[in-house]
Amino acid sequence: MAVKYITGSSISLLFKSSSGSGREGELIFGDEVNVDASLPPVNKRVKVDARGKPGYILHDQLGDKPALEIYFIDVGQGDATFIVTPGRKKILIDGGINNRAFGFLAWKYRFDRGGPPVDIDLLVLSHADGDHLNGLVPIIRHPRVNVRKIIHSGIAVFRKGAFRTALGDLDSSKKYLLTRHDSLHDLDGLALSEKFEAWRQAVAAEGMPYSAVDATTGLIDIGDPEIRLEVMGPRLDTCGGRPAYPWFGDEGQTINGHSVVFKLTYGRVAVMFPGDLNAKGAVNLLKNAAIAPGLSAHVLKAPHHGSQDFYRPFLEAVRPQISVISSGDETDYGHPRAIFIGTIGQVSRSAQPLVFSTELAANFVEEKTEKEERGVVKKKEALETLDTQAPDADRKGRLLYKRRLHGMINVRTDGSFLYAARRIAGPAAWEDYGPVGLA
Repeated sequence: MAVKYITGSSISLLFKSSSGSGREGELIFGDEVNVDASLPPVNKRVKVDARGKPGYILHDQLGDKPALEIYFIDVGQGDATFIVTPGRKKILIDGGINNRAFGFLAWKYRFDRGGPPVDIDLLVLSHADGDHLNGLVPIIRHPRVNVRKIIHSGIAVFRKGAFRTALGDLDSSKKYLLTRHDSLHDLDGLALSEKFEAWRQAVAAEGMPYSAVDATTGLIDIGDPEIRLEVMGPRLDTCGGRPAYPWFGDEGQTINGHSVVFKLTYGRVAVMFPGDLNAKGAVNLLKNAAIAPGLSAHVLKAPHHGSQDFYRPFLEAVRPQISVISSGDETDYGHPRAIFIGTIGQVSRSAQPLVFSTELAANFVEEKTEKEERGVVKKKEALETLDTQAPDADRKGRLLYKRRLHGMINVRTDGSFLYAARRIAGPAAWEDYGPVGLA
């Protein structure tokens, strides 16, 4: 069997027969299939196996060159992005607060069917908030996942009372956070928070390289010569002769504002990953005038879940064509905010910008329940409850909904054109865009 990739269009139809009858499914640009090279095309279609599903695809919609695949995973209120490069190197950025990122990896690499172990060549912890950190622990610990290298922002989270703040000690003027770790050994003997200690133990048990990065780090080699990965933040100052993080007033602002910011470039396409970069962090980043020109990118993972705490000049410097917002209903922070969605559309380099949201892409269906006519709702396993009544005291109108589709956003590129798609529950399986020319 030969490995081929969908290259002819944004969507390729998988049919049950070589005549083109009986639609079996739809594949998107960059999807991988196995082809029996010994069988000649019939009616211009070849027999393929798509993740265990047999069918026929037009021969001219298959190619030999893998695409850059980017999966913005729906982890609810949090972030997790998985990247597969053309050279088949794998990058995981954050892991959400739950097991959904692991669930995606288990699905993609078929852990339930004896799929091979997965090497993650680079794991990026943008910052140590729980909605980015917690879901990484089960991934690192799983015996079928091998993480080869981890980079992080250098800011740990400590138990209450261990330092002057939950992030460590400040200088006497309270302008800088001085506590920074690079290796795990820098954390020896320190009272870490429960979640960060679980993270430390998981990393220590596996023993992979673990290091802090900042705006001076520059390029990181992940073993794919077609990929350029440049770290652009956080930007540190110097206090007392050592690197220090500008203090942004409180722990939340500071840990978010000093997220790992990096740009990935493949061919002519650039993608920006800013973690939870907020307005203060972006202002600090742009204090270095040389950084702004390098921020330009065609695809942007929206900073901080599309919150209102953004810095417009940063977004103007990126000028994306495609923006992806990762957010969820629990906890409900009101993300994505209308002002962010409007602004990201305004600053786009495209006349028809694409703005996706994992939260809005998720699909729910009302679940019918017994005794519904009397307003009594039975609890059911694996259902997500949404309260349709504003007054807390009145629960008669409550309905149950179950998630039918998760809101993962797929972005693919061959280095010259962009393709984007999300699953929908209608007659067509995908809402798809592409090939989108670069603006």
